[in-house]
Amino acid sequence: MRFDSLHQILSPSMAAPLSCILMECAKAIEGGRLDVADSLLAVIQSLASKEESIWRRKVVKYFAEALVRRAYEIRPLCALPSLPVLCDPGDCIYEPLYEFAKITSKHAIPDALNSGYRRLHIIDFSIVFDFRLWNSLIGDLKRQYGGLQSVLITSIAPKLSKHTDYLRKNRERGEDTNLELKQLTCNSPDDIVNCISKLRRKSEDEIVVVNWNYILHKLLSQDGAMEQVLSKVKDLGADIMVIVEEDANLNSPDLSERLEQSFQYYSLFFESLEEDYGSDVFWGMYFRRQIGNVVACEGVDRVERIESFAHLQNRLSRAGFCPVPQQVHNLKIDFGLNLVDHRIEEKEGHFLLRRNGCPLAVASVWKVTDPPQFSGGEESNSILSFLFSCYTNYPSINSLSVFSL
Repeated sequence: MRFDSLHQILSPSMAAPLSCILMECAKAIEGGRLDVADSLLAVIQSLASKEESIWRRKVVKYFAEALVRRAYEIRPLCALPSLPVLCDPGDCIYEPLYEFAKITSKHAIPDALNSGYRRLHIIDFSIVFDFRLWNSLIGDLKRQYGGLQSVLITSIAPKLSKHTDYLRKNRERGEDTNLELKQLTCNSPDDIVNCISKLRRKSEDEIVVVNWNYILHKLLSQDGAMEQVLSKVKDLGADIMVIVEEDANLNSPDLSERLEQSFQYYSLFFESLEEDYGSDVFWGMYFRRQIGNVVACEGVDRVERIESFAHLQNRLSRAGFCPVPQQVHNLKIDFGLNLVDHRIEEKEGHFLLRRNGCPLAVASVWKVTDPPQFSGGEESNSILSFLFSCYTNYPSINSLSVFSL
């Protein structure tokens, strides 16, 4: 729906959807017409207060808040939540997203193992490190592969709390279960590059798994960071790379387009929170922070640069990775959520998580197209990467007072 004047938007006969008014407000802000934006925000506040749906009111409120922050350059809340002490990972992330990532790793890693491996190194990039998940998986692997002698888990996660008790607790759990655990923190793309640059493959009988849970897209906020990290993964000789990401295209340079796509996407989550969970304050805050980052920020501050899976496929292929097809049958069995509206589907060897037919997340497994030999030099690997590249390139404010919805 297009409006040629503010009068049309304010006219009761137009009955403009709130999402359309939000987009008009975004255009006014981008055009420097803050007086028009203020008028539109007043309309949004008035109409949203009459909205019967609680989750719709919340979505509109959070997008309007983000536009206010953008218009008046008020720094948004950090895109990642601050966690209470010893918070359970399952409490931090919207449950279907958390379970989807968990079972993807659970099935992808055993499929990559064989009896020749004696050592396992898991490099885990997750918003919150889930020790219980890995402990359970490692126990199953040791029973299945009797020759597995040692396991190292390197957790590279953002620091979400000023408290360090959770880091100590993880170390104690590792000691109790005979797992070697290394914990590193990353709060920027540079941190991720530096962390992975320090890692080395120890021997030929070691399998290296790199696991990304809703983190990889954040590298796009810094030019070249994605390419650097993928190059380091190749140099490391990782056997497989498991990637789970939200399935949307929220990285458009055009604010109005980005707002339109993100409004549709995040509405799915808030509808689910209301209908499936009776609301959840912590998960709602997580998505609220994402909305603020997507709408209010630009440059290196905009870290929530979620892209479509087609964009991700293209990036990985150009970097010298190829997909490892997965089977969805066992994944469906283990998706033990009593949520009738959620489904896992297989599409061309990767997995999709959908709610009422709408995509929420996508999971895929990758390997290096031409894996380097453990004892080889770097020159030949660089040549192979160059040739492959040539081939693939060929034809803080909790809530603003103006929004008490």
